[in-house]
Amino acid sequence: MAVISMMRMEGDPDELATKMRENVRPVAARLAEKHGGLGTIVARTPTGVLMINLWETEEGRHGMAQEPEIQEAVAAAGLAPPQFEAFDVIDMTITDRAVTGAPA
Repeated sequence: MAVISMMRMEGDPDELATKMRENVRPVAARLAEKHGGLGTIVARTPTGVLMINLWETEEGRHGMAQEPEIQEAVAAAGLAPPQFEAFDVIDMTITDRAVTGAPA
């Protein structure tokens, strides 16, 4: 069953997105398939960013979070470890138009 994880980070949204893009994304892109990563959305909030990740399984979500390289990339970016919430997906529709290629 697919799972989403949601993480909120407080701070300047543009600065947070840049740090994630430059430090975390390259590592995550390389490791995501191994853990069943299906996609990521980063959205601006009034106080920072909300990152939503889609995973094939709960185990994969935890496996990725426990990767030393991911933890090192988050620390290198100067990001505080995010607080996670996770939910089982019970229905999902994503169109081809949803892929924007916009940097997160």
